[in-house]
Amino acid sequence: MVDVVIIGSGYGGSITAARLAQAGMSVVVLERGPRLTSAQLRQSDDPKYIQTVIDLVVSSSNVAFRAGNLVGGASVPMDGGHFRLPAKSFEAKDSKGRRYWPASYDPQSLAPYYDIAEQVLKVRQLAWSEIPKAGGVFAMMLDKVGASCDRARLNYADCMQCGFCSQGCIYDKKMNMLLTYLPLAEKAGAEVQAGAMVDHVEPKASGYVVRYRKDGLDKEIDADRVIIAGGGIHSPALLLRSAKYLPDLSEHVGENFNTNGEHAFIGILPADFTDLDKYYCYQGMDNSGMMTFHWYEDKGFTLHPGGGFEPSVFAAAVASSNNEVLPKKAWGLQFKRFVEQVYPHRVMGFSALGLVEGHRAVVLREDGTPDFEERDRSATDAYLDELESIVLDMGEKTGIALVPSVPRKLAGTTSAHLLSACRMAETIDDGVVGPDAQVFGYENLYVCDASTLPFALAVNPALTISAVAERVAEGIVNKG
Repeated sequence: MVDVVIIGSGYGGSITAARLAQAGMSVVVLERGPRLTSAQLRQSDDPKYIQTVIDLVVSSSNVAFRAGNLVGGASVPMDGGHFRLPAKSFEAKDSKGRRYWPASYDPQSLAPYYDIAEQVLKVRQLAWSEIPKAGGVFAMMLDKVGASCDRARLNYADCMQCGFCSQGCIYDKKMNMLLTYLPLAEKAGAEVQAGAMVDHVEPKASGYVVRYRKDGLDKEIDADRVIIAGGGIHSPALLLRSAKYLPDLSEHVGENFNTNGEHAFIGILPADFTDLDKYYCYQGMDNSGMMTFHWYEDKGFTLHPGGGFEPSVFAAAVASSNNEVLPKKAWGLQFKRFVEQVYPHRVMGFSALGLVEGHRAVVLREDGTPDFEERDRSATDAYLDELESIVLDMGEKTGIALVPSVPRKLAGTTSAHLLSACRMAETIDDGVVGPDAQVFGYENLYVCDASTLPFALAVNPALTISAVAERVAEGIVNKG
């Protein structure tokens, strides 16, 4: 019997583990993935390697989403962007005029927790001297249409600009959970078990029993409290597997799945755009160190440049566009010659993040693994119509052939921003957990990760997950 079992070791799990262990509680963290050191990470796009750090959750309809799959969770294979949630995102409302975020959450109330997380994660705005050329090309494009941008806020320290951020930093330059909160947790006595796949949670007369499988054996552990922190897909899936033991769960479990309005674009630069012979699209940070809020207040979206992509990513963009700059087919000799002409000096990429409802729900297959069902996508399509109109107009004005990176029907299918399927709300009528992240109807059962963020953010969710986790942990400690 322990005081707390935490399921998952990403931002939500590692931060609560550190704070509760520091408060003197006995803490066990169960992580389904392996524990890798920076020496075991690789600068490789080999799919077999990528699957050791990323869980690509593929649905029955071939939709695929990226989730962390190792100790440290998504903090290891991510691009390092850490942004506070803007006020407009806190004030977003649903079609009935209900504010998505509980009343106790706003920029002022969350600010102290942002402060703490930023200090531990060493989040800072990059200096201009640290911006790779990909960021400069992005800034030049925006400048040509009169749009502003600025340097991003990242948790990098003395970045090597190698371009393999999303494979895991082999140089320990990215302040992920393995370098920050997890050492704090283990120093305070927390135990981390890697390779522990949790099947379900059952209530007991006092507390809960967590049933999991490790080293080929079925195991269980009793705890006074359980914190589910498996991420935006696996946390709702775990609750759904536990539903027969937790019959009073909210009907919202798994619903409202949201990919943060993520929609990527590829640009083919004209030969005279800038000093392109010195520009390599894959060099520098995956984030490219820049972003723009230019359209945020009016249209509710931000743009973030990135790099590191391979020529193969052109195929989907070609298939989704009739732009005259692109070849007619995404295969064959014509496509090969096209790639040879534009890669790597005339290619750029960036993603939009925006305030929009999702259009899928997390459900279970017969074997208990997560799948996705379609929901009403009218809001998503309206958002994409406006977003694509603005971006493609920017292409017309700059001479850059800008096209969505995937066909419309696949928009949002490669996101790593997996939100809202256990969303936070004031009451069980609107969500799964309360403002304290406690599951409605179940004392001392919590969910603390991206799945509780109640709506799209229009910025990377990592820092907001961290701030909420700091706040949730403080509430548990104060509760005693």
